[in-house]
Amino acid sequence: MRCVNVDWLEVYAFEDNSRFPMNAEYFRGKGYVVSERDYGTRVYAEIFTVENKHGEPFVEVRRAPMSGDSSFTGLSELSCHLRLVNRACYSNSPVRDLAEFMIEHGYIFQRIFRIDVCYDFRVFDSGDDPARFLRRYIENKYSKVNQCRVRVIGDDAWASFDWESVAWGAPSSMVGTKMYNKTKELKATGLKKPWIVQSWFASGLIDDPLNLPDVWRIEFSLHSSARNWIVIEDADAKRSRKRAIPHRLDLFDSRDKLWQRFEELAHHYFQFRHVEYVGQANSESERKLKRKDVCREKRLFDFNKDREFYKIDGLPRIDYSNDRVNGLLHQLIKYREHHPDMDLRKACDIVIDYMERRELSKLTKTGTADEINQIRLAIATRTNWDYQTVLEKAEEIHRLIKDKEIW
Repeated sequence: MRCVNVDWLEVYAFEDNSRFPMNAEYFRGKGYVVSERDYGTRVYAEIFTVENKHGEPFVEVRRAPMSGDSSFTGLSELSCHLRLVNRACYSNSPVRDLAEFMIEHGYIFQRIFRIDVCYDFRVFDSGDDPARFLRRYIENKYSKVNQCRVRVIGDDAWASFDWESVAWGAPSSMVGTKMYNKTKELKATGLKKPWIVQSWFASGLIDDPLNLPDVWRIEFSLHSSARNWIVIEDADAKRSRKRAIPHRLDLFDSRDKLWQRFEELAHHYFQFRHVEYVGQANSESERKLKRKDVCREKRLFDFNKDREFYKIDGLPRIDYSNDRVNGLLHQLIKYREHHPDMDLRKACDIVIDYMERRELSKLTKTGTADEINQIRLAIATRTNWDYQTVLEKAEEIHRLIKDKEIW
């Protein structure tokens, strides 16, 4: 059995306007036990944790932006962050648990702010020992494909180094990758997370929770810039783009889906090659490295490569210097993400889609009649709204453009 879990789940959402403010007193009024913190963060004034029906910490809520409604921060007074506490991440269905909590209380999902997908194991599918693999990687026997920025932690054991953790990717990267000795980390903190050990036992990874072997973890942290998964298919041994789907919670709401996401992330972010050299040389300093793409793959996992694969993708990269329309498109996307009015968000979606297809490429900031007609046409042909609603939403988007609120 594969021991794959979510280790962090945090979403950005809007509170239900009809229930605002959804503070600690709101949840106490619903019968929940709530623990409040005496201090907030630089962004949110209030932080509290809501317990589940078993009396265990469940969801941490951060709400009440310090800035209130602000075009500078992009936050609304309804903005909030919801994070599953670590224990809740190891339930049988953590993603569904959070989704049902949001539905029950009317939260409006905006995006996944961060999700960590982790795989715990004792030996690679290839038979490689994780500690030996890590040591050989650091000794430059293998080289990683993608993510060249590396941070390594270990102990100087006099005769050798005992490496226990390596992380790839910059702090600002869309995806962070990490491999480390999870048993050693848990023991160093006094085994304060018994639910992780329980997940190992339940999956058959360990036989005795009181006598822990070395269990290693590979962890992918997907940050807020992740927006879509590109569906690709294997056609004649070549990967070809098929379609894009949003980065949303239902992609992670079962163990099978979690393992699929892990496979796809590992396929791109945990791929290694043997370090190989060209021909013969009289000395090591004269040896010439082969190009990485022609070196042999270091196989670690047995993945099913015949199915559809998803590849995580981020925000569109836009060249402002060459295309003012793309600048407007980028700002529309940002504005849409932070606006609580669902009808206006839908109108923005339509205009974004229209612009992405280049049908609105003549849109400028001059305030001409053609501009407003283009926006009305884009909305009218893609909704079943009545004529008056079409006019109102088109006028609102046009006003925002003219006032430079979304330019």
